[in-house]
Amino acid sequence: MGAKDIFIIAGENSGDLHGSNLVRELLKMDPSLQIYGIGGNQLEQAGVKLLANIVDKLAIIGLTGVLKNAERFIRLYFRVLRFLDDVKPAAVILIDYPGFNFKIMRAAKKRGIKVVYYIMPQVWAWHQSRINTLRDLTDRMLVVFPFEKRLCEVNGIKQVRYVGHPLLDVMNLTMTREEVFDKFGFDPGKKLIGLLPGSRKPEIDRLLPCMVEAAERIATALPHVQFALPRASTIKPELIQYYLSASDVEIKVVDAFRYNVRSVMDFALVKSGTSTLETAILNCPMIIIYKVSFLAWLIGKSVVKLPYIGLVNIISGEMIVPELLQNEATPMNIADKTIELLKDDKQLENIRFALMRIKEKLGGGGASRLAAQETLEVINP
Repeated sequence: MGAKDIFIIAGENSGDLHGSNLVRELLKMDPSLQIYGIGGNQLEQAGVKLLANIVDKLAIIGLTGVLKNAERFIRLYFRVLRFLDDVKPAAVILIDYPGFNFKIMRAAKKRGIKVVYYIMPQVWAWHQSRINTLRDLTDRMLVVFPFEKRLCEVNGIKQVRYVGHPLLDVMNLTMTREEVFDKFGFDPGKKLIGLLPGSRKPEIDRLLPCMVEAAERIATALPHVQFALPRASTIKPELIQYYLSASDVEIKVVDAFRYNVRSVMDFALVKSGTSTLETAILNCPMIIIYKVSFLAWLIGKSVVKLPYIGLVNIISGEMIVPELLQNEATPMNIADKTIELLKDDKQLENIRFALMRIKEKLGGGGASRLAAQETLEVINP
């Protein structure tokens, strides 16, 4: 039995980030741990011995993406099973990514391996029956929102622990507004609008053209604005430039100090997902944009049980920032709503106040450290 071995899985960029910080905390607490896994560059840099790097190539969006990559998922699944059989780690740590991780969870439990689930799949939005599986097959559920803890407890998950949100520990700001504007050549006399189209190629292909055309419309209506696009490290610069090259408006691409740049934005156009939560923590008013394939949209409408798409609205329990979804997410609608809000200082202030309350609900920091403590408690009861 690999009493000092852990296997960790993160299938997307945000999971890779939060997993890497968890690994660092684990190794601080117990340097003798051997940590293996599948994930991305950030896990590897934290000290994980990767069996496969899947973040760049298998961060799948929608049913179509799953079907296209089915053979690769099957091969990866059996590769993980062979590792579990050969090494017999003390525990597996699963980070979100439920389509794949639920299969590994069942396999680990069958082999008598402890299961820690960190960052709960969004069972509160869809596939609510999965919460029964989490109750039966996990040894510890580490959740990042207070309402998730309540949901787990109501459904009989006694092994749930609320650790707070790990974003609070990674969004460290090192520059003042003046320093950011000076470094990147922004005009201090103009409002800075951010474009945040996502961290995966299908998101860029679907959302960036709409955002760029909306930026052109905004610039025509409001001369005293400027635009920045903090590029996710998982997106190749050439892809961004492909969509920006034909634009009539200058959009500065930022490849470093991304959180510093985002912290000084006056407004942002944000893809639905973790980016909305990051933007809320930075107290930046935004519009949430959501656009997927027609098939994924139909399936989503039939299974999602929530009135909102954006995490900030879900956590708040009300629509505190606008959402433009699917056919509503047109350049004209995005531009019109942005212009309306930028002309209404009172409404912008109300949004900022609501976003401050969201941040207060995310805990007091130290989520990665608490998650590491809980994980070690499972391994060494």
